[in-house]
Amino acid sequence: MNIIQELTEKYSGKYSEDLAKSVNSPIGKYVYQPKNGIIEVDGTKISININEVSGAMPVTEPFRITLHLDKTYETELSVYPKGLWNLFLDFILPKRRVFIPKPILKQLWFGGNKGLLKQLAYDKLFTENIINERIYIESIDKPTNRIVLTPEYGIKDIEQFEKFVIVLKRIEKEIKNCTQHGV
Repeated sequence: MNIIQELTEKYSGKYSEDLAKSVNSPIGKYVYQPKNGIIEVDGTKISININEVSGAMPVTEPFRITLHLDKTYETELSVYPKGLWNLFLDFILPKRRVFIPKPILKQLWFGGNKGLLKQLAYDKLFTENIINERIYIESIDKPTNRIVLTPEYGIKDIEQFEKFVIVLKRIEKEIKNCTQHGV
């Protein structure tokens, strides 16, 4: 049983997978099979997707964990592992994200609504669960009704998935707080 099946079973969700599609290429057979799960956690719809690829072609597709917000919000958020460009920007603009805890700021780059970023920086549950994780988080479009978390190295187990759900639920909470208080 794959991790998406395990999760949908644990949370009484819905699991689906497309039929495997295969293509012969000059270097061998390529097999593609999308797998999807939809669960509900504390009243929030969360979908888990992977376009699984196997065969001769050395390709991997990441898991995408999507939190579906209850409505559309005027917010923007990007969080991703730091690269050389981000280190350069931090050197030029050192006070730009001074409110984010240093251990996290050394690992991840944050962009988006400043009010939302401040709220997340002060949210202990959020910061504890993203430290030492190689993840990408972004709101899809602006305005948005979805937040997508993509772990760089997949989902190891149900405990790690639940950690990612905590992160997404904290983002949802802070988006609602920012909207409610006009931040």
